[in-house]
Amino acid sequence: MILSAPHSPGIYKMYDSSGHLLYVGKAKDLVKRLKQYVDVQKLEYHKVLMMPQVRKVIWQITASESDALVLEQHLIKTEKPKYNIILKDDKMYPFLGFSDDKFPRVYKFREKGKNAQTSGTSKSNVFGPFPFVSDLDATIKLIQKSCKIRTCTNTFFAAHKNNPCILYQMGLCSAPCVQKYDSKEQLSNYKYRVKLAKSILSGKTKRVISDLTKHMKQASNEKNFELASRIKGQIQSLQETAGIGKVSDDRR
Repeated sequence: MILSAPHSPGIYKMYDSSGHLLYVGKAKDLVKRLKQYVDVQKLEYHKVLMMPQVRKVIWQITASESDALVLEQHLIKTEKPKYNIILKDDKMYPFLGFSDDKFPRVYKFREKGKNAQTSGTSKSNVFGPFPFVSDLDATIKLIQKSCKIRTCTNTFFAAHKNNPCILYQMGLCSAPCVQKYDSKEQLSNYKYRVKLAKSILSGKTKRVISDLTKHMKQASNEKNFELASRIKGQIQSLQETAGIGKVSDDRR
């Protein structure tokens, strides 16, 4: 069963004899990751308890490791596998949040269990929990590259009204701190970027790429080539970063 898995990035699901979902995981290389479950004594304690119950493993190939990460978090949140350690309410786990500022920033914080909510942040702006900080960091980098959402503090943000920081030069932020053009246009553009980021985090990447493509074609038909070019750049960035819309069917 494990040896028939492909050398591809993706997610895997483990079920018991009754068909109950026990665990969801991600992998850069599915067959290498699943082979690690053969030597049970080297696994984490909760997985040692789980493995005797596993009767079926299925996997789903994704276009990239980043795509697998987003899909894994979505499945954990929606299907609530029994042995995913992040569902325990007695531990502090990393979460991703969007602030409620005029130009929201993306940030990370720790909270107990799966019902995290920080002061001044609505539940619709919180994503997670993540099993490891490294997974959260990779997700934030994905959002920075694809949507160019700011990560700076409000103090830092207020201090850069004339010149953007190095993250703008690196293509990781759209520099909403700098009033380069009409503020109404700037705010509308940034709200769209935040909406795009939340859609990606919610596992709606295929819909995102489809909507962007429609907007690009519409702009091109209206001879708004500057807008069409900008949207094309967003599409390419998303495809390069997360392989959007290229998730395969389930394999067993």
